[in-house]
Amino acid sequence: MPRKANPAHLASLKEAIEKHPGQRPGFLARLIGWRREEVNRALAHLDEQGVLVSEDDKGRLWPFDPAEMLENS
Repeated sequence: MPRKANPAHLASLKEAIEKHPGQRPGFLARLIGWRREEVNRALAHLDEQGVLVSEDDKGRLWPFDPAEMLENS
């Protein structure tokens, strides 16, 4: 059975992605003092909560804003 995610930790990751868009998980891990594996696990928990993060072909993470996608269509 997987561990429950700490809401405060998830919020800090979401905030880090929003403040530093286009960074790789390793950078974000160092920034918030986590191991890279913790960031990857937390990304799955964020997805389960409906917080969408997109990853480009180079592994960089970007906050996903559906409203922006509609504006650019």
